[in-house]
Amino acid sequence: MGILSCQNLKLYLRRKFMNNKEVLLSQRWVLKRNDRERYYQIKDHIKELRNLFQEKAGFSLISHPQFIRLDKTPGKAEPWMGITQFQHVEEYQILCYILTFLEDKEIEEQFILSHLCEFVQIQLGVDEEYWLQFKHRKMLVNVLKYCIKEQLIIQDDGNSDQFMQDQFVEVLFENTGLSRYFMRNFTADVFEWVDPQDVMENEWVSNDSQDRGLIRIQRVYRRLLLSCGIYREDDENDDFSYIRRYRKSIEKDLQQFFPCDLQVYESSAFLILDDDVKVGQMFPKSNALDELVVLCCSQIRKGIKNRDYKIDEREIYIDQKERILKRFKLVIQKQISYLPATYRQKSIDQLVDMVYQRFMEIGFMSCQNDDVIFYPVVAKLTGEFEEGQS
Repeated sequence: MGILSCQNLKLYLRRKFMNNKEVLLSQRWVLKRNDRERYYQIKDHIKELRNLFQEKAGFSLISHPQFIRLDKTPGKAEPWMGITQFQHVEEYQILCYILTFLEDKEIEEQFILSHLCEFVQIQLGVDEEYWLQFKHRKMLVNVLKYCIKEQLIIQDDGNSDQFMQDQFVEVLFENTGLSRYFMRNFTADVFEWVDPQDVMENEWVSNDSQDRGLIRIQRVYRRLLLSCGIYREDDENDDFSYIRRYRKSIEKDLQQFFPCDLQVYESSAFLILDDDVKVGQMFPKSNALDELVVLCCSQIRKGIKNRDYKIDEREIYIDQKERILKRFKLVIQKQISYLPATYRQKSIDQLVDMVYQRFMEIGFMSCQNDDVIFYPVVAKLTGEFEEGQS
């Protein structure tokens, strides 16, 4: 191995330090048992990292003997920020009851699926026939998979997937102890909240003018770090107006986290990351569904460029849902031969619905009555299948 020059060594150490920021922003937590080297790398720089995240975004960096976690509360709640694997409110309920169930378990203590099912059943206030329905068993399995992925539990023996077909299947699980730290702590009584906005308002409680200024800065930085874009609103003092006013200083601050550019347009702002930055990457994922979304974005971008589709003064494109679904259908029909066999086996209407739901899930569009609202981010994406790809 060659000897690193002083300049290259500084670059290497800087990149290693930047990687830690990316990891903290991308992952729920860094577990010592899984990534001991990374855990101690962050530990070695805990003071600098904590100060940076707290000062710029108001994020708390939590250090624990088992893990290190960055508490990433968003500046603005977005639809895609939920647990995207969940499709029903009951799945969130089941998750909360599993966390309650694990509360009384010791670290590495084992338990069986039937005991968990009994506990959840009692908490939901349903009878034993609840688990006779396939949809209920499927929801529980979906939540269990999420708990395993987040390492709240370990599957020691058996296969939870089989529970969907047979309610009497037994599976042995192990508690990791991380469930106690999965939910964030609130300073107020959450039972007094009736609206999701109450959660966000509790995050920013201050009447001091100086504090309000800091709150705004941190909210803007959070939104740029966690959202796909920020758009101009009706209020002249909205977050977008602040970004336009202080674009250069905001960009300089965010470059302390990783190499990036802040692109600001007439009505939208986007934080564009360098290719080697691995933060987030929620979209596009390596699957045919996201490829179809990009193709539909290309079609919308082309229509706007050719003035076939009209955008308003905020660069937002609004059209009737029925017309949008037809356009999605035409795009998919044209590209169907490029899709994997599992997609070609589905009906066109099924694929259209999947694409439509994906647009909603990732915050590229929203619905209002019978209208579909596309945000400026769709015009930032374009792509097509290469000839010969199948």
